[in-house]
Amino acid sequence: MGAYLQNYGAGEDRRNRVVKFLILGVLTAVVLAIVAYFFFHNRSEEKTVEHFLAQVNAHDYKDAYVTWGCTEASPCRNYDFGRFLEDWGPKTKATSPWKIASVEGCRSFVTVNVKADGAELQSLGVERGARTVSYAPSPECQERKWHWKQFFQRIFNHSSS
Repeated sequence: MGAYLQNYGAGEDRRNRVVKFLILGVLTAVVLAIVAYFFFHNRSEEKTVEHFLAQVNAHDYKDAYVTWGCTEASPCRNYDFGRFLEDWGPKTKATSPWKIASVEGCRSFVTVNVKADGAELQSLGVERGARTVSYAPSPECQERKWHWKQFFQRIFNHSSS
């Protein structure tokens, strides 16, 4: 009779390990998916602005104007090439290359704040799915949402606001 109960519960231990492994694997996959979503959600719009800034920094203003969504042949209404050059051309007070300062995603567009030494901070907007740049309505999203980045900065870095 002792041999009969010798392996009692051995299968249950194995099943518990498999269930634990599956639960941890699913939780890890969910956490990685959420992190990837937040990291890559605004990436294509950020790349569009990086491309625009590379053109402006290389003094390739005609191509930058096309990235803005306009051409010299069919200029944007209320924003012709001359005005574009006033804002982004050689007459600006920028003494260093333009760089991205911050990125914030809204529902329908992404706000990208860019800066250069000697120039004011500019808020650019890229509509989701579009490859053209324009001025953003404001430097931050005005819609209600969680500000995770600021939340974690406040927790882990007391010097930033």
